[in-house]
Amino acid sequence: SPGKCGSCGPGYASPLEAMKGPREKIVYVPCIYRNTGKEIPDFLATVDVDPESPSYSQVIHRLPMPNVGDELHHSGWNACSSCHGDPGKSRDFLILPALVSSRIYVVDVDPQSPQYCQ
Repeated sequence: SPGKCGSCGPGYASPLEAMKGPREKIVYVPCIYRNTGKEIPDFLATVDVDPESPSYSQVIHRLPMPNVGDELHHSGWNACSSCHGDPGKSRDFLILPALVSSRIYVVDVDPQSPQYCQ
């Protein structure tokens, strides 16, 4: 996720600026077990997408959800790119809503090993 720049907030001022920015080195992927016959929790996978990394294209961390049957869906940041001009904002939490259970998980995004927010 993009960090803060000098006096600006998270994200980029425009889509063009985002395209000019540095490439992501890791991505977070919600992984679900809906209709698989497996009664195990969904999980948030942290995937290394840095071509220069020895663990490129591998899942480097899994954060299992505390409940079975959630069906995670459409994760998002706690701050959107439209608050780019607000230096008080940062993208340090990932919001994970669940369709089936109606739960909402908040994950503190340590880049390589996210944990639940207490």
